[in-house]
Amino acid sequence: MKEAEDLATSQETGGEQVSKPVTRRRFMGCAAVAATAVVGYAGISTGTQAVLKRSGETTQATRNQQALKQLLLRSQQGPSGRRFPVLDIHCHPSLKAYMFRQRFWKTHEAKPGMSPTSLAVDIDSLVNGGAGAFLCCAYALERQFFSDVLPLRALSKLHPRPHHMATAPLNVLAMEHLDKAEEMVAEANRERGDIIEVAKSYSDIGRIVDAGKICMLHSMEGAHHLAGNLELVDDFFERGVCMMTVPHLYPNEAGGCLDFFSPLRKLSWTKGSFSKKYQDNSGLSPWGHELVEKLLDVGIVVDIIHGPPDYRRQIIDIAKNDPKKRPVTMSHVSIAENPAEALAGPSPQEVRAIADMGGAIGLMMVRHRYKTAQAPVEAMLHAVDYLVQHGGEDVVAVGSDFDGYAPTPEGLASPRDFGAVRGALLGKYTEEQTAKFLFGNSERLLRMGWGRL
Repeated sequence: MKEAEDLATSQETGGEQVSKPVTRRRFMGCAAVAATAVVGYAGISTGTQAVLKRSGETTQATRNQQALKQLLLRSQQGPSGRRFPVLDIHCHPSLKAYMFRQRFWKTHEAKPGMSPTSLAVDIDSLVNGGAGAFLCCAYALERQFFSDVLPLRALSKLHPRPHHMATAPLNVLAMEHLDKAEEMVAEANRERGDIIEVAKSYSDIGRIVDAGKICMLHSMEGAHHLAGNLELVDDFFERGVCMMTVPHLYPNEAGGCLDFFSPLRKLSWTKGSFSKKYQDNSGLSPWGHELVEKLLDVGIVVDIIHGPPDYRRQIIDIAKNDPKKRPVTMSHVSIAENPAEALAGPSPQEVRAIADMGGAIGLMMVRHRYKTAQAPVEAMLHAVDYLVQHGGEDVVAVGSDFDGYAPTPEGLASPRDFGAVRGALLGKYTEEQTAKFLFGNSERLLRMGWGRL
């Protein structure tokens, strides 16, 4: 989730600004909606109903299970009739379901830009876009948010729901997010028929997709959920977590992180929030080294996105020298024509290193920064070209970051737009290459990296 910097400038994704410039009025409006929704979650105010009304939820969608499966299979097909399902290795629908009571089984209107509450990822968008599987990323806010961001600091003292989010053990909050993801699936199947299933092991993926259903997998963003306790890795593995992003928006016990909040500090109306004192761009800590070794040993894929260059290099070196030879990933990146312009974009050397170990790099559904591209989908093809140039055709994957607060452009606003990406790839690459980019490379990453050996 890269909301902070993307909200301000889109610099971190390497994309052009795709929504209206952030003004004080727009920022405060989003903050008010978010605060109302958080308070409303506890059922004490009427804020939740207002939020749901604004979210564009409707029930105007088929509840016929067979019709949904037929539409899903049809949406996955290319011109030749071959299926090209998408495996999205990074998105956040459970975040908004947990925070704002958004209902995954209903249809939502996903517009370009950034919506603080409405879902981009729901059953209908996944079916219409021909999704095969997606990693639903659990993310509980870091503790620093409740000290660093003034509105959250106040809310955490005034209301029990944000107070719980600010004070409950982080592993407990992470489990609550995993619970919410599974509740989403159960409710969707009750309301819409048996159309989606949670995979608890790699072998489940093929079975679920071959049955004409959507496969959901658990992942986590940020080692802060472990609170320095390596034993919790086993607990999350047993729960079905297949991937963990180690660094995130604030430093944690594993080490530093990239400073995504620096653009916000330049704005006069963020005074009192996003202090530099909470940031640290140091490399991997000794405990972080132990964590990476533990993840590789247990069989949870290590995601290095959000880490500074030295941090990422350290993890790549650990993985290269590990006897189990597990791959690592950068699950959600954006590419710039000049790679140095993208704060978290992979360097050519990183692309090559990840490719050499069997890893994959997920491209976000954002406006990748290529001046010659006339449309966002065309810019995404340039990003694919960059990865292929430096890592070959086995490194390209999809990591949308939908519902993670990255502004989306016209034509790449939700999983419904996977169809446009599929068509563009088939127009430039072979069917075999397209199948790798959309599903096969990510499936290989999970086959090699997830599960005990």
